[in-house]
Formats: sequence, structure tokens, C-alpha cells
Amino acid sequence: MEIRRFDLARDLDRLQDFLRAQYRANHNITSWLPQRLNDVIFRLDTQHLERYGGKMSRDYIFLWEEDGEIAACTLPDGDAIYAAVKNGYEALFPALLTYAETHCLDLFTPNEDGSYTFLFVVNDSLSHCTQELQRRGYEKQAEQDYDNYAYPMEDEIKIELPAGYRVVYGEEIPDEPLKGYICEAGFHPEKETDGTYVERMEIYNARKAAPLYPDSFECMVQAPDGDLCCYSFTYVDTATRTAWIEPVSTRLKYRRMGIGTAMMHGVLQRCREKGVEKCYVNSYSWRRKFYNAAGFRTEDSIGLWTKKI
Repeated sequence: MEIRRFDLARDLDRLQDFLRAQYRANHNITSWLPQRLNDVIFRLDTQHLERYGGKMSRDYIFLWEEDGEIAACTLPDGDAIYAAVKNGYEALFPALLTYAETHCLDLFTPNEDGSYTFLFVVNDSLSHCTQELQRRGYEKQAEQDYDNYAYPMEDEIKIELPAGYRVVYGEEIPDEPLKGYICEAGFHPEKETDGTYVERMEIYNARKAAPLYPDSFECMVQAPDGDLCCYSFTYVDTATRTAWIEPVSTRLKYRRMGIGTAMMHGVLQRCREKGVEKCYVNSYSWRRKFYNAAGFRTEDSIGLWTKKI
């Protein structure tokens, strides 16, 4: 078994195909879809260059290969580490975890005492992983993420909005600084009052280099006066006929009006037109209720496991 660092030019297509194969085998996101890989490498890594002092998640992806085929990999996302392990290779996980604790530690900010709080993220359905984390002394946080999904080809989709409001897609609205701000981090309520939006079009434009970008799309809701009420971006992978939505955000003054739900239904409508069979979004806290109310089901819970190193 060979372990080596991910190389963007050499390995991106191979790693995307590996993640597709795991999804087809499990019919569940027990690691990532290639859409999330695209998002981390092309959108978030541009953001991480500033946030993490020049460190990028892609530099901490490590591949376990046997006979030239990927059997497992680490999947860093800022200050969190995921992993994907091919079915039949579950015995690799303990060694992968040990390797990640050493070789991915630089992604984390040290504590005042010089230690690191290492964060490993794993689906609760992967019991062999959760048992190993417990054995190593990791503690599971009370808060969890969730993979939520919808079947746009099957579900009834009804877009309901207040008079004068409309669902719009990216090609209908010119690229503008507000889009760049939302692309980075979504709408922040504390910045709604003072208007301190930061133009981050470099992040917005970096996403356009993602291999899945041509099949992907923006969906928003526009107020009668032209104001953007909410925003979402949906990555579409035609190979698996899946979609993954990130980010999703509604401006504070437009919340609790059914506008976010209408936007999600607009996303599902466009996904249906593109032949998507299953559409995913990752949620936590109150967002789970929001997605469930929009017609999404909960597929799996995801544990956040921490340990001081």
C-alpha cells in the first residue's frame, strides 16, 4: 500500500471517480460527493489562503493506493478532517487516522498550551470508524451535522412566493459584489445593519474553474425592487445524477416569509430539468428543520469527534 500526497493535475479526475464509486456502492454519502471536493478545492481553498495563513485543504489530501488504484483518502475541509475508505478496506481506517493526526495537524490552530484540538468527522452509520475514534479517546460533540436529501424527479414541487417576488437563476442576474460576498460565507445578520459587505469576487470567480461548474447553477429569490433576498449554489454531477447545494443563505429581513423554502423548490425544479435523481444538502442545528420543511429527508447523522493532541 502506497501513501502519497494529492496532486491536483494528476489526481483530481481519479479522486472524483473514486468518490463516485463509493457513492454508487453505498447509495449514501459516507464520505463526500465529488461536488464537495470541487467546492473545497476551488471555492473554499481560495478563502483558506487568507483564513489559514496560506494553508489549503488540497495540500492535506493523502491517497492510499494499491496497484495504482485509490483505496482510501483523507478529505480535509479547513480545520476538520473527513475520510473515504473503499468497501472491503475498512481495516485501513486506524492507520489512516494515525497518519492524519500527524500529517494534517498543521491545518489546526494550536491551543494556548501548545496542544491541538483535532477534529475528525465521520458518519454515524460507519460504526467501525466511530468505535475506533472512541477507542482512541475522541469525544463526540453534542452538536451534529446531517445529510439531507430530496428526490426532485419524484417529489411534488410547488413554488409559492409573496406577490412580486420571483425565483431567478444565475444567468438572469449579472455577477456583482454582493454575489461574491454571499459565495464566501452567506449573509451575516450583524452585517445587515451596517452594510459592511466585503467584495470577494476572487472566491466567486475561483469557483468557475471547478470541473463540475458548467453543469451547476445559482438559484436566488428577487424582491419586487430587485433586491436579492436569498442565494444558493448547486453543484451537479451528471455522472451520478446527484446534486449538492452549498451555500444556502437568506438575508435576515426576508426570513420567516417562506422565501427560503421557495428558493429550495426552485433548486429542485432546475435539478429535475437537469435529470438529477437525488439532491443533497448538509445541515446542522435549526437548519435541519428548515430543509425538512422544504421537503428534504434526513439520510444520515454525522458526528464531530475531537481529541487534544
